[in-house]
Amino acid sequence: MSYEIRKIKNEYYIYSKSAKILTPNNYSLKTRSEEHAKILIREIKKKNNINSYSILNLTLFSRNLSKIDKIEISKKLLRILQNDYILFRNFNDKLLIKDMNKKFGTLIENFSLEFNLSLQVQTGFINKVKHKNHSFANWLMSLDDDRFTALFKLASISDSVILSYFFIKKKIRCKRFLKLVNIEYNYQQQRWGLLDEHKESDNYFLKIIQNINLFLKITNNV
Repeated sequence: MSYEIRKIKNEYYIYSKSAKILTPNNYSLKTRSEEHAKILIREIKKKNNINSYSILNLTLFSRNLSKIDKIEISKKLLRILQNDYILFRNFNDKLLIKDMNKKFGTLIENFSLEFNLSLQVQTGFINKVKHKNHSFANWLMSLDDDRFTALFKLASISDSVILSYFFIKKKIRCKRFLKLVNIEYNYQQQRWGLLDEHKESDNYFLKIIQNINLFLKITNNV
């Protein structure tokens, strides 16, 4: 099957057999750069060999978003924030708790200040504190679809909206993001050793993060 790129009013549309390729919600598959469009065509041609975090699938997710979709996904992101990974210390290892407080403390403080939240580190499974997230919810809805997609995908795989926020704000890069998400896991590796399957898992996760980062770059957000 042949594909072509057509530039219309500074946007690049993907065509197949003279018809625009559409998303499931009947939105056009389009980009803001020819480079991005060429990547999409390359990945369409090898569709069976790409994963859900490919540039093609990230772009399709972004272009398919409706306002209702963004509202529903925003609710999911707010639930993830309510249980954000970096806010919990549900164990008694003092060295690990100290390391997490050191690495996460400033991020939690800065995020709290940015969105006027009173986030607290939780040390048990009870006493969760619910927060009014009006400022953050408004910020979510103001995001362009590409950054919204990147934030949601990162938060979904990391269980941390806070880390994902600082990633798309360019305050955390790929390898550091992986280290912060895996801080408990890496601590155990230092104590008990690293198995080959752990290396494979780390490499796979890093590739996902790097792909999301590339998606942000080619959509002119990094």
